Amino acid sequence: MDSELKEILKGIKGNRDFYPEDYAEYKFIFDAMHNVSKHFGYELYEGPILEYAKLIEYKSGQSLATETYRLIDREERKLVLRPEMTPSLARLIVNQHQRYPKPIRWYCLPRVFRDETPQRGRVKEHFQFNADIIGIDNPAADAEIIALTTRIIKTAGMKDGEFICLINSRELLQRYLEFLDIKNKEEVIRIIDAKGKFVQDAIEAGLVKKGYNSSESKVLAQQFRAIWQQDPRKEKNYPDIESKKELAPYLNELMIIEENEVKTALKEKGLTEEQISKTYDFTLIKGDPQEVITAVKSLEISDKVKVAIEKMEALIIHLEALDVLENCEFDMSIARGLDYYTGIVYEFLDRTGSVARAIAGGGRYDQLVESFGGGKIPATGIGMGETVLHSILKALNRFPSYKHPAKIYVAAISGDVTKTAAELAQKLRKNFSVIFNPFGWKLSRQLEDAGNRNIPYMIIVGKRDLEEDKVTLRDMKTGEQSTILISKLQSDLLKKFE
Repeated sequence: MDSELKEILKGIKGNRDFYPEDYAEYKFIFDAMHNVSKHFGYELYEGPILEYAKLIEYKSGQSLATETYRLIDREERKLVLRPEMTPSLARLIVNQHQRYPKPIRWYCLPRVFRDETPQRGRVKEHFQFNADIIGIDNPAADAEIIALTTRIIKTAGMKDGEFICLINSRELLQRYLEFLDIKNKEEVIRIIDAKGKFVQDAIEAGLVKKGYNSSESKVLAQQFRAIWQQDPRKEKNYPDIESKKELAPYLNELMIIEENEVKTALKEKGLTEEQISKTYDFTLIKGDPQEVITAVKSLEISDKVKVAIEKMEALIIHLEALDVLENCEFDMSIARGLDYYTGIVYEFLDRTGSVARAIAGGGRYDQLVESFGGGKIPATGIGMGETVLHSILKALNRFPSYKHPAKIYVAAISGDVTKTAAELAQKLRKNFSVIFNPFGWKLSRQLEDAGNRNIPYMIIVGKRDLEEDKVTLRDMKTGEQSTILISKLQSDLLKKFE
C-alpha cells in the first residue's frame, strides 16, 4: 500500500471513528442528556457549524479563538468551525428572543471543533451538551442547571461520591480582587483558572530533566494533575508512584508546586507581595458550602463582596431544595477561563481518579446577549463534552454490553417464499427491529448470520408451514423451536419482550 494512502486511512489524529459497538456507548450518554433535559422541560435547538471568526473572538476571548479551525470562503469571509455553542446561542437569542416566554430553557447536543493537542479526555472534535436558562437573574436558575447536570451524570452511570460539583462566583472573585486594588483582574483570573495546568507543566518539565521522554513525562504529569485535583493533601495511597524514588517526592510537593507556580505567575503580572499572598490564600478556601461562606465572611472584605456572598448563600438554599447539595462544594479557585462569565460558575470533576479534566463546566453570563445589542437578558448555562464522561464510565465498566439493535431475524427457506417472508418482515417492523436477507442464502447460513449478531429470535418461513398459515419461531439462545400461527405472531413476540 502507498505510504501516503496508508497515512490517510489512519484518519486525522484527534478525530474519531465510531464503529457501531463504540457509538452505542456514546449514545448511552447522549440518551441520558436528551431524556433528562426533556424531563426538566428543556427544548432542543441547533445552529450552524460555521460562524464568523469575529463572533468567537469577540465573545469567547482570544485564547479560545487561537484554538479554532479557520477558513475563508469564496466571498472572502473569515469563518470558523464552531468551538462552542454559547456565542451562537447568544446570536440566536438576540435575533428572536421576543418570540419566546421567559425564562427560556433550551438545550442542544452539537458537534464542536477545537484545534488543540489531543490527550485523554480531549480531542479535536466532540459532541458537547449545552443547557441554558435565559431571561432570569436568580440563583435558583443556577441551581437548576447544576441539578440537571447532576442528574445526567448519575443517569449515565456515575454514583454519589464519584464526582463533585465545585462552585464559585466570578462576581465574588472579581469584587475581592477589586478590594485588593488589583487592576488587571481578568489576567489574574486566567492565572487562577490555570492552576492545574501550571502544576502539570511544572512536573512535566521536571520529569524531562530527570531523563523521562516527552510522551512519558506528559502522561505522568497528567496523572499527578489528577491527584492534585482530587487528593491534593495525599489522603490516599499511590503504591505505583511511591515505589519509584524519582516520582514519590512529587506526591508531597503538589501543593508546594501549585503555590510556587501561581505566585510566580502573579508576580509577573505586577502584583505586590501582599496582593499575591491574599489572592492565593483566597483561592485555598474550599469545602462544605456553609463553611466556605463563613470563612469568606471572616476576611476583611468590601460591601460589594458581601453582596456577592449573599447570592452564594441563596444558591445553597436552592441546591438543598433540589437535593443536590451533597454533590456540591464551594471552591474559591474555580474561575472558568472564558471572558463572558459574570456570576456563579461551576465545574463537575471526577473523584474516581480516572481523568483530570472537568466533566462539565458553566456559569452565569448576564452580559453576553446585551453586548450583542439584545438588551439586558441574564442567562446561565452548562457545557459538557462526552469524552471525559465516557472515559470515566469506561474505566468504571459502567456501560451495558453491546447488543445488535435487531431483535428478530426473518429467514426464508427457499426462493418461492421470499415474497411472503418480506411481507412478514415489513409487518413485524411496526413493533420490532427486524433483519431480513432476501439473498437466496441457505438456512444454515442464515442461522450462522443471526448467531453472529446475537439476535434473540429467528422466524423461519417455509412453504409447508405457510400452507397452514404458520411459521417456525426459533429461540436462538436455547435452540428451541415451535410453530405458531401468523395471526398470533405479533402478540406472542410482544409478550417475549415485555
